[in-house]
Amino acid sequence: MIPVILSGGSGTRLWPVSRASYPKQFCDFFDGSFLGNTIDRLKVLGEVHVLTTKGMEALTRRAVSREGLKAENVIYEPMGKNTAPAVALLCHFLDTRGKGDEIAGVFPSDHLIGNEEEFHKAVRLAESIASQGYVVTLGVQPSSPATGYGYIEVTPESIGSSDGLKAHRVAGFREKPNLATAKTYLDSGRHFWNAGMFVFRVCDMIAHFQKFQPQLWSKIAAINADMSNAQYNYALVDSISLDYAIMEKLDTQACVPCDMEWSDVGSWDEMARLSEESEKLQSTSRAEVFNVNSENNYVYSVNNKVIGLIDVTDTMVVDTPDALLVVRKGSSQKVKELVDAMREAGQSEATEHPFETRPWGRFEILADDKHYKAKKITVDPGAQLSYQSHAQRSEHWVVISGQGEVVLNEKTIALKPGESVYIPEGSKHRMRNPGAQPLIFVEVQTGKYFGEDDIVRYQDDYSRVQN
Repeated sequence: MIPVILSGGSGTRLWPVSRASYPKQFCDFFDGSFLGNTIDRLKVLGEVHVLTTKGMEALTRRAVSREGLKAENVIYEPMGKNTAPAVALLCHFLDTRGKGDEIAGVFPSDHLIGNEEEFHKAVRLAESIASQGYVVTLGVQPSSPATGYGYIEVTPESIGSSDGLKAHRVAGFREKPNLATAKTYLDSGRHFWNAGMFVFRVCDMIAHFQKFQPQLWSKIAAINADMSNAQYNYALVDSISLDYAIMEKLDTQACVPCDMEWSDVGSWDEMARLSEESEKLQSTSRAEVFNVNSENNYVYSVNNKVIGLIDVTDTMVVDTPDALLVVRKGSSQKVKELVDAMREAGQSEATEHPFETRPWGRFEILADDKHYKAKKITVDPGAQLSYQSHAQRSEHWVVISGQGEVVLNEKTIALKPGESVYIPEGSKHRMRNPGAQPLIFVEVQTGKYFGEDDIVRYQDDYSRVQN
């Protein structure tokens, strides 16, 4: 089968760690990022593909490179349009490459699965059922009467089984219920959380789009195989979920219920619950916490920091270099409201971090003043910045660790830790990392203007040169 990861999202529910400029799937909350862990989990099923938006290209390039995925297996939506257009674009992409008869599985990029063996068994059964013409969902065995998830109701009839799991016909999709209804769902034994995982034969899903969403499909089908006209056509497509567009209209759909220890990690309350249940999931917080008359609290810090709590109960504290969140346990679903309010007020911290990711690595702003700007820059092994110049600033580079190679006006200069080079205003320059370890250097800018748009590129490995 072809396992495909849908990698999107606005990055608001786990603010301030996750933000629109660096959403949840790229964050290293546990042992690696969500996206990295999802790729590892799916590799045993087939050649992994990733479908994401063009705005996440730099982040995705680095992630898939680290995991050894082929660059051509990444599909870029021109913009986010919800799951139905995304799946339609995926099907069109695969069909134009002669893969219309293959089975595809679509999986979110930012979920946690504790029992991967059970997950793999469920996907294999779903693959078998999909080969019979069904669109198959994976249903999560509910552990509580949750009101934050949609549910899939199944019929008692089994249409296939394997390794102790059964596939059932779907009776219907149920919206997020109130608590009383959720309790009846839990007691019924026939309602399962909808985890947004779908398995289907590509040509079958295309036929469903042609039948139930003909206007959407006509625009997707008109996209050239090389995606050259995707920007125009995709802008004309309505934003709609796959559940509404296709799944709720289908007769030939099935569900494989399973208990794979799943979580969508959709709030800080869920993060706190997971950390309390598993010692392994506590490892990424760098907070050293001291308590006085305080209990049942959760503290997460991105940087090494000592945090003291006095007379505090049932509280969550999340600390990043430029933002601090304090929220009472049970109220973290309101974080989105907080982020919306900050965005309306024009607060850049609502969506942006003080660091940015580039295809070659990343940089972090250490200081930003009207007279100077300082950055910590990390260049991945074998990568290089574009060959560029600046009209309104000069730069001074000091290597902290790793091996650097500077090209300054066509002259190559090798730098090791502790050595530096001065880049005069208007000079053509680049830094490359010829070594096997990350290169870290500090850049101090002086001049009249320090914006990222004061760049003229003469050569670039990532097609960012504008003629």
